[in-house]
Amino acid sequence: MTDLAALTSLSYDQRTKAFLEYLDRGRAAGPVAKSYQPGVWEVFGYDEALQVLGDHRTFSSDMNDLIPEDERELASAAQGNFLGVDPPHHTRMRELVRRAFTPKVIASLEPIIIETANELLDRIELSADGTGTFDLVAEYAAPLTARVIAKLFGIPEKDHGMFTVWADALLGARSAGELGRADESAVRELGELVRFASSYLLEIIHQRRAEPQDDLISALAQAEVDGRSLDDHEIVGVIGMFVIAGHLPSSVLVGSTVMSLDSHPDVLAEVRSDVDLLPKVVEEVLRWRPPLVRDQRVTACETELGGERIPAGAMVCVWLLSAQRDAAHFGRAEEFDIHRPNQGRHVAFGKGIHYCLGAPLARMEARIALTALLQRFEQIEVLPESGIQFHPSIGVLGPVRLPVAVRRAAQAG
Repeated sequence: MTDLAALTSLSYDQRTKAFLEYLDRGRAAGPVAKSYQPGVWEVFGYDEALQVLGDHRTFSSDMNDLIPEDERELASAAQGNFLGVDPPHHTRMRELVRRAFTPKVIASLEPIIIETANELLDRIELSADGTGTFDLVAEYAAPLTARVIAKLFGIPEKDHGMFTVWADALLGARSAGELGRADESAVRELGELVRFASSYLLEIIHQRRAEPQDDLISALAQAEVDGRSLDDHEIVGVIGMFVIAGHLPSSVLVGSTVMSLDSHPDVLAEVRSDVDLLPKVVEEVLRWRPPLVRDQRVTACETELGGERIPAGAMVCVWLLSAQRDAAHFGRAEEFDIHRPNQGRHVAFGKGIHYCLGAPLARMEARIALTALLQRFEQIEVLPESGIQFHPSIGVLGPVRLPVAVRRAAQAG
C-alpha cells in the first residue's frame, strides 16, 4: 500500500481490515521504518513508541515553525495548545491548566453528564412497542461530549453545536492520509477557522475576566503560576485543545465500544449482568480500537530509533494502535479481552509529559454514556446495512455515524 488516504474511501469494515493489515505488515518488518511519504518515519513497535512519546528533547511536539508569518492569530492560539509545545513553555502551560482543571472540577461534571445522557436518550423516538432506530453517534455520543465540553467552559447552550463543527474542521485541516507536515494552504484554511472561533471565544473570555462565573474559562483566567497567568489567546488555544482532544475522540470511543460489544455478544451478556465491568470494557477498547490511532513528533536532532538512523527535522508518526498490538507486550493482541492482565499499559492517552490531562473525564463520559444506554435499552443492535461511517481522517478510527436498532428495557418504562 502506498496511499493511506485511499483507505478512507473504503467501507468501515474494509478500511479497518486494510489498516490493521498495513500496521501488521509494518510491525512484522521492523519496529521503525522510513515511510513512503517523504521526510516521514513510521513507528510500529511498543518500546519504540514509548521512547518517542517519552523523550521530548529528541522528539519535539513543537511544530509552530510551520505556521506562516502572516498567521499571527493561529500562532498565538497554538501557544495555548500545550500538546504542541515543549518545556519550559509546556511545563508552565500545563501547570496553569492543571490548577484550573482539577479533580474536583472533573467530579462535578458527573451529574451533568448523567443528566445530559438521559435527556438525549429521552429524545429518541420509539414506537408503541418500545423499539426504534437512531444514529447513536450523531444523536447521542457526539452531542453528549460536545455539551459536556461546552458546559465545562461555560459556553451558552445555544452555541453548543459549534463545538462539533470546530472539532471536525480542526481534525480535517489536512489531507486524510497525510503523515508529514501540513502544507501552507491547509494551515491557512485552519487560520480562517481559528480567526472565527477566536473572535467568538475572546468575547466570552473578556466577559469572564470582568465577571467570573463557575466555569473553566473563569478559572483559567484567574490561574497563576509564579505570578504568570494565561493571556486571552492562550486561553483560546486551551479551549481549542479540549475541543480536539476532549470532544470527538470521546464520542468515537462511545461508538467504538458499542460496536465492539455488538461484535462480541458474550462480552455484552457479561457486562449486562455486571455493569461494573464497563471500565474494563472501555480500557480494552482504548487498546483494541483507540479513537486516535497516531501521534506525531519532529526530531530535534539526528537520532537512532529501532535500529534506524533518523535525521534531524524528520516527522515521526507513532502508530499507537500498532504499538498496542505488539505481541511482545500484549498476548493475543488481536483478540478483544476485557480481562486482559496488563490493562492500562496502552498508550491511547499518550505517555510522558504529554499524557492526556482529560483522560479521567473521557473515561467517565464513556462509562456514564454506556451505562445509560444499557439501562435504557435491553437490546442495542448495530445496523451496518444502514450506512456506518468512519471519520475521514486516517488518524481517527471509529464511527461518526452509527445506526442502531434498540428495544426499550421493561424497567425503563
